Amino acid sequence: MDKQQTNQTSAIAFSDNTANDIQKISDSLHARQLPTTGLGRAKDILPFLPFSKTTLFEWSKDGRFVAPVKLSPTMTAWSYAAVNEWINKHTSNTSEV
Repeated sequence: MDKQQTNQTSAIAFSDNTANDIQKISDSLHARQLPTTGLGRAKDILPFLPFSKTTLFEWSKDGRFVAPVKLSPTMTAWSYAAVNEWINKHTSNTSEV
């Protein structure tokens, strides 16, 4: 074997389940919608908000974000309907020229 010849291997491991992988990706994209009813904990709504968990609790406390519901002394949740309303109110659909 020449020194010039190298053993070529793929840097990316490809699986034989491409169709299955694509379906999983598709399912996860569809699952990334905020529900319109019910209650969600911080971990459920934070992926849809442009700020951190600390800001979520601070803004909820001072009124800049929707008020949470205390489910127990250690469990807080937010109404999905109220969160969606806040997001829609704070999302600009018009461009100013």
